[in-house]
Formats: sequence, C-alpha cells, structure tokens
Amino acid sequence: MSSDVALPRSLGADVDFTRSGVSRFPNRDLGVPRFCCEVGVPLAEQKELGHNRWHPDIPPLHELDPGDEVILETPGYDDYQLQDADEDQDIRDLDLTRTHPIAGPVYVNGAEPGDLLVVDVLDVQPLSGIGYSNILPGMGGPLASWFPRGFKTVWDLHGLFATSRQIPGVEIPAISHPGVIGVAPSHELLQIWNEREDPLIADGLAGPREDAIATSVLRTLEGDEWARVAATAARTVPPRENGGNLDIKNLSRGSRVYFPVFVEGALFSCGDLHFAEGDGEITWNAIEMDGSTWLRFNLIKGGMAKYGVRNPMLRPSPVDPNFGTRYLSFTGLSARGREQKYIDTTMAAVDAVEQAIDYLGKFGYAPEQAYTIISVAPCEMHVGGIVDIPNAAVTLKIPLDIFDKDILPQ
Repeated sequence: MSSDVALPRSLGADVDFTRSGVSRFPNRDLGVPRFCCEVGVPLAEQKELGHNRWHPDIPPLHELDPGDEVILETPGYDDYQLQDADEDQDIRDLDLTRTHPIAGPVYVNGAEPGDLLVVDVLDVQPLSGIGYSNILPGMGGPLASWFPRGFKTVWDLHGLFATSRQIPGVEIPAISHPGVIGVAPSHELLQIWNEREDPLIADGLAGPREDAIATSVLRTLEGDEWARVAATAARTVPPRENGGNLDIKNLSRGSRVYFPVFVEGALFSCGDLHFAEGDGEITWNAIEMDGSTWLRFNLIKGGMAKYGVRNPMLRPSPVDPNFGTRYLSFTGLSARGREQKYIDTTMAAVDAVEQAIDYLGKFGYAPEQAYTIISVAPCEMHVGGIVDIPNAAVTLKIPLDIFDKDILPQ
C-alpha cells in the first residue's frame, strides 16, 4: 500500500492514508463515484463534466442503479468569471449566457416516463471557499433600478459561517443547497417550453435563447449534433416542470426531492450551488459558490399518475439555523399611499423588502448592503393572506442574530 502522508511514529507509521482520508481510491469517497471540477476552469474547457442547457439528447455523464450514490462537483453559477477582488468591473462584464454550469446528466437504470425519481441530498460543500452575492447591473431583482451600477460582495466561506469585507458586522450561517436541480425534459415538453417562453424574450421577460446558442455547453456533443441540440435547448434560468432553477433554501442536506420523469433514465443534473440564501433570492443572487453535491437515487414506478404529481415535490432538510423566535418581521401590502393592486403578492413582498432596507439603514447599512443581506441570509418570506380583498399581505422575517449589534427598536 502506498502512502500520501508521512505519519509520526505515535500514530503508526505502517498505517497509510490517502489525502481524502475516507477512501483508498483518489476519486471516490466511501466507495461513491466522484466527478471532479477543476477549480477556476470554465465549463467549456472541462465540458465532459456537464452542460448549461436542458435537452433530452445530452449524453449521460454516469449510469447508476436505484439505491446508488454519486458526488457531483460544479463551478459556481458565474462559470468562474467573477474574481476575489474589490475591483468590480467583472460584475459589469459578466456573460449571463454562460450561467449555470451543471454536472450530469446521470442516467438512472429503470427510470421511465411517468415514474418519480427520488433524490436524497446527502451533503453540499464548497470547493474553493469563496462565494459571491452580487447585485448585477440590470439584473438586480425587483429593485434593480435602485442600483444601476450594481454592488459586488465577496464572501469567505469558513465552516458553518460566511463573512464579507463588503458587509462587515454580519455573519451568515450555512444552509447550503443546489440552486439548479432537475431532470431532462422530453422533446414534447421542451417544445412546449420554447413555444410559451419565446414570445416573452423580445420584451426581456425571458432569457434569450437563439442569441445564446454560441455559449451552449452540451457535454461531449460536437459539430452537427451539437448544432442540432443547441438550436432548441432551453436555458437554465427559470424553474420548470423538471425542477431546474428552483432556488429553494431548505432543499439542503437531508432533503428528499421527488422529480417527475419525462425520459428514459430520467437524466438528472445539478449545480448552481448556494452557501446560503433567503426566501425569494431577492437580488437574483444567493451566496453563490462552486462545490460538491452528494446524492442518492431511487424510483417510484408510475408515481406521477399514482400521486398526481406534475411538478417536483420535496421534503425539506431537517438541518436549519436555529434562531427560535429571534426574528424581526416586516409586513408588506399590495397597497401603498395612493397605489392599489388587487391581491398582488409580488407588490406586497417588495413592499416588505423596501421597509426592511429603510429600517436597516437606521443601523448604518447602505441600501446595497441591506438588499444583499435580505437576499443571502436565511430570511423567511411568508404569504399572510390572499383572501382579504383587495389587499395581499406578505411578511419578511430577518434573523436578529446574524448581526453583531442589536437591531431591535428601543
């Protein structure tokens, strides 16, 4: 047996360990296949790892049986375009058509259309230890017009917490999860997606598709076959019936997700990992990171019809930051001053966020900092009511203990 680490005699110099410490195979953990991402290298330069579009004809990365596990490593959502530097030109130069490099697809033996693919998220961990949660110019969520230049935030991810030099005095607990997670659509479902979304593109209400073909990464496809698939492949920007960009903060380690299966083998993929996020991911960024996702797969045959499932369902993670009742809640309404909308939960949610930004400003946080905190901390957003006409009510809960100061009214 060869040794990678020299051990002191007190630990037994005749005992050998690999660098991972959990397996004698360099690319496996506890006997689980691991597909590695080269940190800092764009997906197009390691395209065997995965893809950044949805299509049923992308060749599988790996094949496994129900009950098997796999570990998938992925770049961050930015495809390694962002830099750990205070200079912020990179957020203005970011090519959004490269977003969401995801690992896969994983082919699950025995999976057929109409089944449910059961995916257990066993663990999610960072790779490089650096995260980003930028307000991107022109892409800053519902308050994008407030921040035309954007705002760059770099996070140091250490153990259970993240801190940032751009937002001092705040410590964000980990609730790490994949932002993009899902299965391949059928050809028929893919056509439906394109037909319903393409009319929205001209008005900026959906991500561009034809203009983004050149940056499509489709694993090992090349030449005419790459061109054929890229022409109809769907962007990974929104959530859809297959899962996709769900951005659910409690889909974390310990979660179980039930995906409807649309193609043979299910063709599962995931990426866009988040160290932490608030409900709504209001700025369009969580604490985005590169990382690894440990997964286990099973099947429920005929589960779509048996349980009436058309979109993914999940059992949330049992692991959650423990703040008890230590939150401050803001209430938003679908009415403000002379403006009135009918049961509009979006208006109510934005109203709550704006009040929280104004409030945090009283404690020294700039609007950019406050908006970022709401997007990345484990904040909770709940619909209070959608029946009391004409106003909807939405609450935004901000945990008190992420701050190094008391932010309660005195």
